[in-house]
Amino acid sequence: MAKYDLDGKIAIITGGSGGLGEQFAHGLAEAGSNVVLAARREKNLEQIADELSKKYDVRSLPIKTDVTKEADIINMVEATVDEFGTVDILVNNAGMYVVKPLIEQTLDDWNLVMDVNLTSTFIASREVAKIMIPKESGCIINISSTFGLGATEFTEVGYYASKGGVIALTKALAVELGKHNIRVNSIAPGFFPTDMSIEAIETDEIREKMIEPRTALPMLAKKEWIRGAVAFLASDDARYITGHTLAVDGGWLAY
Repeated sequence: MAKYDLDGKIAIITGGSGGLGEQFAHGLAEAGSNVVLAARREKNLEQIADELSKKYDVRSLPIKTDVTKEADIINMVEATVDEFGTVDILVNNAGMYVVKPLIEQTLDDWNLVMDVNLTSTFIASREVAKIMIPKESGCIINISSTFGLGATEFTEVGYYASKGGVIALTKALAVELGKHNIRVNSIAPGFFPTDMSIEAIETDEIREKMIEPRTALPMLAKKEWIRGAVAFLASDDARYITGHTLAVDGGWLAY
């Protein structure tokens, strides 16, 4: 991965206990950023934080956080400021889905997906904006999905809606916060081999009929290939990019 200069920056990553959140943490830490990992799985957070500190010689802080609870998100930001003095980068990565046909989806299913994927993005962005606005700098990176830009045969209506909402929220925040020199962008990953998508990737019918035919490049993704996107958007190399959604999908959306 290219070495972007994030030396001494302070980054918060929600959903940081595994999956793409772990990869984002590696990407930012490799570029020199200190990293705050927030998620519910405390043991995983501690293991990843220890690995980052040893491998990249950065400071890493695990904070047990349930992003469906406003108080937890507020505490996450406050604890970060208490430890590091500020927040420079926020990666809103926490996500989930419920796979059921529409007529079987309950309101609880819908609300849970919205709370994790969209509402937590709003709350965390609001809280870090309180830190970033006075200093006239900052970067927020929201994790959407290719599914936020179009539907497939997967029956996860709340996921599509929430990830589309993340893209719209990204644009709204970019416009509102831009005058404070705060950039807000999103990343729309395709099919990466994480706990959320590995079953689909390893199912022959789905991989051969849905994923491979729409992947323009001649290979499927490796999980570490997402790291450069977050490091780039967080860096000064992207200083004039805001309100943008960067698809990292091997050309899946090109079809």
